[in-house]
Amino acid sequence: MEPTTDQSEKQWLADLRQGDAAALRRIFDRHYPLLLSDIYRYLPDEDTCKDLAQEVFVELWRKRSTLEIHSSLRAYLRRAAINRALNYLKANRRTVLDDPAGRPELADVLAVDTQAESEQDSLEAALHQAISQLPEKCRLVFSLSRFEHLSHREISTRLGISVKTIENQITKAMRLLREAMIKHTHLSPVVILLLKWWWGG
Repeated sequence: MEPTTDQSEKQWLADLRQGDAAALRRIFDRHYPLLLSDIYRYLPDEDTCKDLAQEVFVELWRKRSTLEIHSSLRAYLRRAAINRALNYLKANRRTVLDDPAGRPELADVLAVDTQAESEQDSLEAALHQAISQLPEKCRLVFSLSRFEHLSHREISTRLGISVKTIENQITKAMRLLREAMIKHTHLSPVVILLLKWWWGG
């Protein structure tokens, strides 16, 4: 039986606390694109989003030995990302966040957090649904590559199929996922940013 997402992440956190850099990489690959979209809601600048999202993982690694997470890992990282976005806004504006009269547009940004979270949930659901609807072999190869971080040769050995077949299946998965996500036009700014990361754009 395959481990659930929660089980996998609990193991990754345990490994992370022991200084396992591979565990950090697994956490990064699973959550980085989602943090990009979290930050984008506050700072619609691609380069800044990338910098701040990466800082979240640098801090996660720095605190690994004393890390205490009482919520889900997703919730912990999302809050850390949003805090960094708000701190960035505060540091780069003359008027501080606690003066909404001086920054009405910033107050508006903070006020839509609930809506942003709802849209974020929609994005995650859309991604999970798109992946779940891939053909079985295509989904398996894609998941081993993207989420388990196996090389094409490692996947070939595990599944007993050629490296060329692996390459073809990943290309097929990318095409099908792109087509599925294009339908979610209401999320287009976030989707574009996320897909650029997923497919190395």
